[in-house]
Amino acid sequence: MFVMSSWLGAKWHTGTALVRQFAILGVIVVGLITTALCVVISYYLRQDLLEREWGNTADFIRTEAAQVLSASDFADPGSERATAHFRRFYEQTGMMPEIVRVKVYDAAMRVVWSDEPRLIGQRFTDNPQLISALAGRITVNLETGETKVENVYERRKRQLVELYVPIVFPPETRIVGVVETYKDPAQVFASIRKGQVTVIVTALAGGALLYLSLFWIVRRAGRRIEVQHEALERQSREMAAANQELQTVQAQLVGAERMAAVGEVVTAVAHGIRNPLANIRASAQVALLDRKDGAVPVLTAKSLTNIMTQVDRLEGRVRELLQFVRPAERQSQPLDVNTALRAALQIMAGRLVAARVTADERLAAALPVISGDGMLLEQVFMNLIGNAIEATSEGETITVVTGVDRRNGSLEVFAEIRDTGKGIAPEEIPRIFDLFYTTKAQGTGVGLALAKKFIEAHGGTIAVVSSPGEGATFRVLLPASPGPERCHR
Repeated sequence: MFVMSSWLGAKWHTGTALVRQFAILGVIVVGLITTALCVVISYYLRQDLLEREWGNTADFIRTEAAQVLSASDFADPGSERATAHFRRFYEQTGMMPEIVRVKVYDAAMRVVWSDEPRLIGQRFTDNPQLISALAGRITVNLETGETKVENVYERRKRQLVELYVPIVFPPETRIVGVVETYKDPAQVFASIRKGQVTVIVTALAGGALLYLSLFWIVRRAGRRIEVQHEALERQSREMAAANQELQTVQAQLVGAERMAAVGEVVTAVAHGIRNPLANIRASAQVALLDRKDGAVPVLTAKSLTNIMTQVDRLEGRVRELLQFVRPAERQSQPLDVNTALRAALQIMAGRLVAARVTADERLAAALPVISGDGMLLEQVFMNLIGNAIEATSEGETITVVTGVDRRNGSLEVFAEIRDTGKGIAPEEIPRIFDLFYTTKAQGTGVGLALAKKFIEAHGGTIAVVSSPGEGATFRVLLPASPGPERCHR
């Protein structure tokens, strides 16, 4: 039952499901209708044939009774004249092939004539069919196996039907008697069975034709529904793809507008800040030069040096912002990722020593060559190594790994920078590459955004894997240049 329900209910909105449901329900409904028609038509056909048969027989008996018998015969049935009339009536009615026996009753339910003389003169008041006939109705007893008292002298070898016909002699309306005939029903029932078989065969053929016609119509409709359903699904997928593309374009437009606005602000701020910063640094530098002449105290000289350091720091931040908002103009030349990483590590060596953090280099040999700008890649790796140093505790180690990745169906070079810091919270990972997003007290939120921009400009991707308390791993994937060229450094 569960399998049938699943079979019928699977994909109920498709044309295939419609055809399946009709195949089962159609057989049930058409079968029930056909069966009902067979039963009803067969029943009424049987009744009609029986009524017609008994009516014809009754009309024949009444016609013969009107021609041969008279009311006086029932009044004095023992007379020779009445006996002759009854015998002649029997001979006439016996001419019908199906009639095998005749009894004649008077109005007092007494047998006044019979082909079984021993019944003449006996009364049978407990015969319900006889009582009904004396009330004016033609009555038939189809219980062919029933044995009555009046049949005590009969030795039936076959089943017979009893037909009771009331006798009236116009113009009087009084019933003077009843004629009971025993009729062989074999021919009648054979005609009934033949008619019923015809009805059943016709109904079954009609039901089958109706089912096949409806099945053909439903199957055509199901195919059209399938085609329309597939077209709707295809249109839905196309609309979803178009909507996704529209959302992507919209996000790009919003990002472009945002970058344009940020670019205008950054350019204006940088222009307004860099000149004063240059003047401040120049003034501090001139003042520091006077220290050689002994005009500047040692404490003042230290403060001037600090001023120059902070000015350089501000200049670096402004330069980062300008690099981010400007298009990533890069040179396209063969590069070795290992070379760019070693250059970045060499530049960051001072910070590694100051933070008391060591770098474990696990650089693969003979990496495929990539195409890009070495300075931009060095800056990306410097940002990532700088973040790893800040996240790593004293005495710990950051790991730098390179290798080849073939999982995406194309040859790519990867570089990973791993730290052993406190890690990144899961809710923060989707936002760490957003501009100005930072979790550091002194951070600007530009470094990772700039790294992502430069990597994407090279056709690559950057991602992070991290769990709280287990450190973070930043992975850079860059497409290898076509051809067999490899670097062996």
